[in-house]
Amino acid sequence: MNLRGMLNRFAGMAGVILLLTFMVNVSRADAWWDAKWQYRKKVAFDLSEKGANIKENLTDVPVLVRLHSGNFSFSNAKKDGTDLRFVSGDDKVPLKFHIEKFDPKLGMALVWVRVPQMAGGGNQDSVWLYYGNESAPGTLEESGGTYDVSQVLVYHLGEAEGAPKDATANANHASTFAGTHGTATAIGNGYSFKGTGEMIVVQRSPSLNFAKGFSFSTWVKIDQPQNDARLFSWDDGKQSIVVGIDQDRPYLRVGISGKPPVVSDKKGALKLKSWHHVAVTADSEKQMAAVYLDGRQVSALNIFAALPAPAVEIAIGATMNGQNAFAGELDEVEISSVARSASWITAAAEGQGPDGKLMALQQEESGKGGGENLTIRLIKVTARSITFDGWAIIGLCTFMLLMAAGVFISKFTRIQKIKKGNEAFLESFNGLHDPLELDQEDDSFENSSLFRIYKAGHNQVMHWAEKHGTGQEDVVLTTSAMNIFRASLDRANSDEVRKMNAWMIVLTLGISGGPFWGLLGTVWGVMNTFASLAEAGEANLSAIAPGVASALACTLFGLFVAIPALFAYSFLVLHMKNINVETRHFIEEYALRVEGFHGEEA
Repeated sequence: MNLRGMLNRFAGMAGVILLLTFMVNVSRADAWWDAKWQYRKKVAFDLSEKGANIKENLTDVPVLVRLHSGNFSFSNAKKDGTDLRFVSGDDKVPLKFHIEKFDPKLGMALVWVRVPQMAGGGNQDSVWLYYGNESAPGTLEESGGTYDVSQVLVYHLGEAEGAPKDATANANHASTFAGTHGTATAIGNGYSFKGTGEMIVVQRSPSLNFAKGFSFSTWVKIDQPQNDARLFSWDDGKQSIVVGIDQDRPYLRVGISGKPPVVSDKKGALKLKSWHHVAVTADSEKQMAAVYLDGRQVSALNIFAALPAPAVEIAIGATMNGQNAFAGELDEVEISSVARSASWITAAAEGQGPDGKLMALQQEESGKGGGENLTIRLIKVTARSITFDGWAIIGLCTFMLLMAAGVFISKFTRIQKIKKGNEAFLESFNGLHDPLELDQEDDSFENSSLFRIYKAGHNQVMHWAEKHGTGQEDVVLTTSAMNIFRASLDRANSDEVRKMNAWMIVLTLGISGGPFWGLLGTVWGVMNTFASLAEAGEANLSAIAPGVASALACTLFGLFVAIPALFAYSFLVLHMKNINVETRHFIEEYALRVEGFHGEEA
C-alpha cells in the first residue's frame, strides 16, 4: 500500500472514530436528567464474586453512599448538600434518599438511598448522583421514604445530644437513653456503653409487631469479652426475644409461652477492638432463625412456633432492669418486621462497612446545561486552596505580566507606525533631485524615524549654510562639514535606537525574573506543606492540598510571565533589527547623495 493510500485509510478511520465519539457525547448529553444540575457521578453496584458476592436479586434496598474528598468534590455542591439528587440508572426517575451527615469541612458525607433493584451476581446496575445547582430548592430528601414498610426502626445514632431518633416513617424514637454520644464508629458517629446498665429504651408501638418475622442488625465493637451482654432485649417474663453476645460470640434466644427458650449455637467470634456487623433473622412462617456475622450466616435455629408480639418496652444495650449490660460501641441499629434474606443482610454488611465492596463512585461528569468546563472548574478549586503567600507571589507575577503586555502593545503599535511612516518618507525621498529639498511639512512623515534622522542632517546643513552666508541651493560642504553631517545622522540614529529600546528591560525581567519568582513561591508552598503536615500530625489531603496548590500555582504563574515575555521580546527584537538595518542603509545613501550634490568636489 502506497503512502497516499495509507493516509486515506487513516483519515477514514479517524473520521469514523470522531463520528462515534460525537454520537456518544450527544447521547450522554441528551440523557442528562436536568440541565440545572452541573455535575453528576455514577454510583455503581457490584454483586459479582469480585464485589459483594450476592447471588440473589434485591429490590428497594437502602444503600449507604459514602462521600469523601477522595471520591467527591464538595466544592461543587452546596455547602449544606441540599442540591444532592439521586436518579435511577436510566436517568429518569428520582429516588428516595436522606442525608445522615454532610460536612464539607471534614470532607465527609453519609447519604442513604433507596435503590430500586440490583441483579444478583451482576455489576451493571447503578444510579446517578446529581449535584451542583446553587438555585436548587431545599433538598427533596425523605427519610421515611428511604425504607420499605417492613423497616420499622432505624437509629443512625449520629445525634450529638438527646435520645436517638427513628429515621423511618414509624417515628419509633427512643423514649430514654443513657450512654455517650459522638463516638467515632464504622459509619459516622455512634454511641458507647460502659457496661453499667446504660441502654436505649423503645416504647411499645403497633409497628413493632413481629408476628410475620423479625430482623435485627447493628454494628458492634467490643474491647473485651462480654458476660452475656444484651444488644436487643424484649422480655415480659413469659416470652422473650434476645440478641446478645456471650464472651465474643453473638447469639439469638427466643422464648415462646408454654415452651422452653431456644438458643442458637454460639459460633462466629468477634475480633476484639474491631467493628463487626451483627444481624439475626427469624421467620414465623418457616419457624427458622439465623445469626449473621459480617454478612455471612454463622448459625441457624428452629424456633418451633410463631414469634411472640412484644407487649412491653424494648431495651438496647441491656435488659430493662439494667442487667446483662453491654460494654462497647454501637452504630446503625435496624429492626424489621420481616425476616430479611441472607442476601439482604450481606448487602447491608458490604454496603455499610468502611471497606464494603457493594458500591463505588465513578468519575465526575459535567453537564452541558448549567455545567462549566472541567478545566475552569479545576482552576476554581485550585484557587480556593491557594494560601496568602501564594497569592502574594501570584499577584507579583500578574503585575509583571501586565507590565510586559503593556510594553509589548506599546512597542508593537509604535513599530507599525514607524514602518508606515518610513514607507511614505522613502517614497518621497527617492524622488528628490536635491536630497535637501524635501517638503518637511508633510504630515505622513510624522511617525517616521528616517524623517527625524533626515531632519537632523538637514538642520546641520542649514546651520553650515547660515554660518557661511549661503543658501540651501548654493551650499558647499567641505570634508569637515560632511563629517559633522554624518555625525549628526549617527547621533539622531542613536536617539531613535534608544527610544526604540526604552522599557524593553521589562520584557527581559519577565523572561529571567518570572521563573525565579515562581520558584520562590514553589519553595514557600512546599515549606507550608511540610509545616501543615507537622501541625496535623498525619498525612491527609486537607493538610497537603493548600501548600501544594500554592507551590504549583506559583510555578505556573512564573511561566505565564516568562513564556509570553520571551515570545514578545523575540518578536519585537526581530522587527527592531529590520528597522535598524533599513536605517543604516538610509543614512549611507543620504550621506552619499548630499556629498555628491553639495560636496566640495562637486
